[in-house]
This record gives sequence, structure tokens and C-alpha cells, in this order.
Amino acid sequence: MKDYFELLKTVAIFENIDESQYDSLLGCLGARTQEYNKNDIIFLAESRVSSVGIILSGSAQIVKEDVMGNRTIMSELSEGDIFGEAFACANLSRIPVTVLTTTGCNVLFIRFSRIVTTCSSACSFHSTLIKNMLQLIARKNILLNNRMDILSQRTTREKLIAYFTMQMQKHGSNKFRIPFSRDELADFLCVNRSALSRELSSMRDENMLNYNKNEFEINKNSFN
Repeated sequence: MKDYFELLKTVAIFENIDESQYDSLLGCLGARTQEYNKNDIIFLAESRVSSVGIILSGSAQIVKEDVMGNRTIMSELSEGDIFGEAFACANLSRIPVTVLTTTGCNVLFIRFSRIVTTCSSACSFHSTLIKNMLQLIARKNILLNNRMDILSQRTTREKLIAYFTMQMQKHGSNKFRIPFSRDELADFLCVNRSALSRELSSMRDENMLNYNKNEFEINKNSFN
């Protein structure tokens, strides 16, 4: 695990915890790692989740399918991202989403109950962990509200404008790379793939943006 200590410094639940405590922290939490190949399932919909996952290497997606088999990408996960905490906290008997890898992955798992319960040794970092977890869940709730703002837009163009505006705010630039292919972006925005491609081409023809695969440059004046 020492090879990942630099990465763990960037993980939200380890904020304000000194690296010198990581060995004892991970031991106290009963942390374990597991490797996955591309397209492996980490968490399966309709199963129970009791652990929080942290992506140590690789990438994954949180996806949801309806009864007709239509897939929606709920979130993209990359190194340092945390997942499963809301479902573990809610103690759901069946989760509504699947988490699957998009590359080979190494994942750190920690039982949620170990994070939010002070151990018998009264380790100094437990109160910090609990505070960090509460802040993380609150931040993700805000992000979920932002996504709802995107999906509430009526047209494909309006959804794209809302999504690209949030990407500019996130990256602090009108040039950025998104983590989705065209099919994946269509799934994320809940729009038809062909309609998405047509709209992107139209927006480029109107000089609203330029793109190459998943790299975009936005004409900010055209979004005002």
C-alpha cells in the first residue's frame, strides 16, 4: 500500500490526516485491495454494499439500467475517487446501480462501519475520518443536484450547454477533456446518440465550440 500513499493524500476522506498515520489507519479500518480487469463488475445492481471503494489505479463507471435495458451513466470514476459510501451509509438491501471497470483497476475497500465507528483503541484519526465522510456525502449531494440541473434541460443542445458550462467551471478553462466517448456522453445526458452527434456538429458549424474526440474548446461568448 505504501506505493499509493501519495494518492491517498488527495482522497477526500483522508484530508488532514498525516501520512505517518496511514499504516495504522488502514490496519484499524481493515482495508483490503482487489485487482480487476477491464469490464469487470465491482458492485452489481440489486446486491448489498457495506464497503466504500477507492480507485487506486484505472477507471470505472457507475451505471444504471432500466427495465428496457437502456443504460444511463451516472458517474465516471478515476484514480482517487470514492464510491459506494451513500449506499453503505443508507444500509440498502439492494443498490440500484452497477459499478464496472472501463480499464484494469486496483481498488481499496474499507467497511463503512469501520470508518464511522470509533474503535476501542480510540485512534486519534477517527473523528477526522467521520467529519471527512460527512463532508464528502454533502459535496456529492451538491454534485447530484448539478447533474439534475443538466438533465432537467429540455433539448439536447440545452443539456450540452449546461454540461459544458459545468466543465468549464470545473477545469477553470474553456479548454478541457471529458471522460466520455460519444456513446457514453449520450448515456450520461440521457439523449439519443445520433441526435447528440448532430447537435455537436451544428454547434461547431455555428462556431460555438470545437472538438477533437473528447477534447473540447468552447467559445464562451456564444454561451452567454
